[in-house]
Amino acid sequence: MPAPILVTGAAGFIGHAVAHRLLARGERVIGVDIVNDYYDPALKEARLATFSGINSFAFERIDIADAAQMAALVRDNNIVRVVHLAAQAGVRYSIENPFAYERSNLAG
Repeated sequence: MPAPILVTGAAGFIGHAVAHRLLARGERVIGVDIVNDYYDPALKEARLATFSGINSFAFERIDIADAAQMAALVRDNNIVRVVHLAAQAGVRYSIENPFAYERSNLAG
């Protein structure tokens, strides 16, 4: 059985859709998202709930900028394919919180 595909930003609009598309074609998926409060976490949780009962999907609440956790996830699951969609969005927010962008969009 092939290793799962890692999808970062799995609770986001695009990541959620990509994960479902991969599952529909028979892939195993590990979704990663920090589920921060940049926009309503309830919306993100609702998206994640659509994976409930899908055995070929696993979710990890991890900050992609946490190199040790991400390395362990990749190593422990033999990940060789990644769809990297996680990012801190919003131009105005970047002016107010530049280090949130640096951590997520550069380090992550």
